[in-house]
Amino acid sequence: MKLSKLKITILLSGLLFFSAACEGFLDVNTDPTAPSEVPEDLQLSALLGVFSYQTIGNEPARTTNRWVQQLAWSGFPPSSDNYDFDESGPNNFWNSSYTVVLNNARELENLAEENGNLAYSGIAKVIQAWSFAILTDLWNEIPYTEAFDPANTTPAYDSQELVYSEVISLLEAALVDLSSESPEAPGSDDLLYGGDLVKWQKLANTLIARYQLRLTNAPGHSASEQANLALQALSNGFDSNSDDADFEYYDNAGEENPWYQFAIDGKWDTRDQLSDHYINLLKDLDDPRLPIQARPVGAVNNSGLVPGFDPDTVEYAGNVNGSEGDGAGSYSSIGAFYSDADSPLTWASYAEAKFIEAEATYIAQGAASAQDVYEEAIRASMSKLGVSQEAADSYIASLGPLAASANPLEDIIVQKYIANFLSLENYNDWRRTGYPELEPAVDPYTPSGEIPVRYPYPTSELQNNAESVSSTGIPVGYGSLDINVWWDSQN
Repeated sequence: MKLSKLKITILLSGLLFFSAACEGFLDVNTDPTAPSEVPEDLQLSALLGVFSYQTIGNEPARTTNRWVQQLAWSGFPPSSDNYDFDESGPNNFWNSSYTVVLNNARELENLAEENGNLAYSGIAKVIQAWSFAILTDLWNEIPYTEAFDPANTTPAYDSQELVYSEVISLLEAALVDLSSESPEAPGSDDLLYGGDLVKWQKLANTLIARYQLRLTNAPGHSASEQANLALQALSNGFDSNSDDADFEYYDNAGEENPWYQFAIDGKWDTRDQLSDHYINLLKDLDDPRLPIQARPVGAVNNSGLVPGFDPDTVEYAGNVNGSEGDGAGSYSSIGAFYSDADSPLTWASYAEAKFIEAEATYIAQGAASAQDVYEEAIRASMSKLGVSQEAADSYIASLGPLAASANPLEDIIVQKYIANFLSLENYNDWRRTGYPELEPAVDPYTPSGEIPVRYPYPTSELQNNAESVSSTGIPVGYGSLDINVWWDSQN
């Protein structure tokens, strides 16, 4: 299915469900002036398109990858680059997550279960679980148990501990649905896997592993037990790069890759460029992924891609986070592999799965046991990016064995950080482990002067659900940025 057709289904779906959502927090009643029922195939295409653009490739990844210093703002401060991120910053993302993504996913789940089309309900549950995980990872306490009650416009907030248990339960329920008989099953309307339900099952298991490992330092949880739960899930997770969840985009107006729209296309804004920290990390490691993850300085300016760009000397440079920038033309921008108009957007990858396995194996069995998995994770990343086997072998040899390292966990997470370029998971791993080691941005807006460890509750909640926000005890605005989420409470 072409994205031009997808745009129609997104619009149709949005009109149906957004008007209903305005009546309640996640009201799934339909608009009486609209068709009474949108079939599963149109709902699925719309859901996947909105989730990819609004969640995976939008605000959560852009802001947090400034905070973990893969990206940097190349304009004038202040900006979210130095943590000028108050209640207005995440407002659109919170609202789109609840009133569009989750509303549509719940509607699809209900219709599919009513019709016995469990393949569709399984996919809808994966998207719900993933969305709720992202919301609670960024905010800690969020509406969950009361979120779908159309009569309740001020839903109570649930603890992150409860939400995490529900996320994993949703993924386990999705696995049951995805392996059950389904009279109607996705085909081309599945814009991620083309109806391959085995790959959806592998994705769900990989997500379970991700979220089990997230809890290694959570109160009341054992790191070794969480590691073993992650390894158990990964036994049915991604097997190779061919399983990667890569969402396709096209070089047509309004159908382009989100990073192209947000960082390359001059019609939007080209000031999200690479961080000095990240460029220097890759240079220090002599990492062959540098020219793939970064464009040379001058390839992009404030108007977008520079026609006929052909420098005499190729240079890679980033801006120092929080400092005043000289505009896009002075820094390296996001590499074409990730930011061409028709570049796919990776939701989750085999390389990430292998890094999860490497860390879990290290926790459960030690550094020597994790070595082969660690190397396979790096190779998976390099293979996906087209790095030669010879270059990958040389790079891995230069790193040395984990067993000889002063800090094997740091080695694993730093390599995962590179492989997961532009992923929200970089921020989650940094909070969970403290790696990579980072210095705060210039002139930070956080009261502590440190990198933020959570999002502030958005304006819409402060205006419409103030009592529930107040019950969390989290202050409004910048003060909230210093308060750890539950699973991060021991760091």
